[in-house]
Amino acid sequence: MFRKTCLATVVGLGVLVAAGCGEKGNEETAAVTTSPIRPPKSGANIRACSLNENDIERSVPRKAPAGVFWKRFKGVAVPFSPSAGPMTVQGEVARCYTHTPSGALMAAVQIRVRLERAAGWQKVLGQQVASDAGKATYAQTRGSHQVVPAAEAAQIAGFRIVSYTTQNAVIGTVSRDPARGGHTAMTTTVRWDGDWKLVLTSQGSAASVLRADDSLSGYVRWGGF
Repeated sequence: MFRKTCLATVVGLGVLVAAGCGEKGNEETAAVTTSPIRPPKSGANIRACSLNENDIERSVPRKAPAGVFWKRFKGVAVPFSPSAGPMTVQGEVARCYTHTPSGALMAAVQIRVRLERAAGWQKVLGQQVASDAGKATYAQTRGSHQVVPAAEAAQIAGFRIVSYTTQNAVIGTVSRDPARGGHTAMTTTVRWDGDWKLVLTSQGSAASVLRADDSLSGYVRWGGF
């Protein structure tokens, strides 16, 4: 995530680079967690998501999703799944997630990290954030935020699905936080609108207030680095 001048709010994940997915210098490769998979499409001018909704796992994940690989975006690792998404990467925007709990999980992490670390955050905001009051607030205050340096960025260590319906999902994540030491936890909300979109708080934050949580109790261990 990012921080204001005197307040750091950091979050992140782990990485594996698939060739052609992302801008040079933004991402680096990590180990694949399972068997080789097809990387998401990159750079194609695709307006609508074309997903095969047949044979998709729709249950709430109780363990780390299979087939996930990780790719570092601006220092923070984010997950990719061949079955849950993102299926398309266009510049700094990663989109097209399945209408499932696993798709919501991938979207919550991907969109939040990219919104808070992308140089072209306006595109992420415009395309992947729900049109609530927090969206305008974020646009007005984003310029006063300082992006946390890559070396200090938190990396995701686990997740839990707090709640899920076909319209909304609340995703909890816990991260290793080098800036604070130990682990910090937060929740992120996404809403289905043809694809999962990030729901900002009324204060314009991408997630809840960070809290210390070193127990990892109740979380599925999950991360790239």
